[in-house]
Amino acid sequence: MVEPVQKPVERRGTPRQRALLSAKLASDDAAQTLDCVIRNISPHGALIETKSPHLVPRELHLVQIKDGTAWDAEIVWRRGNLIGLLLKDRHDLKSTTDKQLRALRAIWSHMVTH
Repeated sequence: MVEPVQKPVERRGTPRQRALLSAKLASDDAAQTLDCVIRNISPHGALIETKSPHLVPRELHLVQIKDGTAWDAEIVWRRGNLIGLLLKDRHDLKSTTDKQLRALRAIWSHMVTH
């Protein structure tokens, strides 16, 4: 007798929305960046895909190009080219005047104009 397949237990507090968004991963000082794609996202987490997952630091910034939004983020898990992120503070790069976010704003601005 074949037993029914059980769905994995959902541990997220908020369901994620499917996405296909261009983004950049940036080191804390924004000196290093990597291209990535946001595959799904919620207010507190994201699934990203990148060609160089081994280069991604544990703590980083996720810059979503379309909306000009950046998050402070932390890696929760890695599997192949996929990385699960915990999203922390959210920043609007279109209107920020925060000195610490200038480098992220410059990255976003460059991506939007090219």
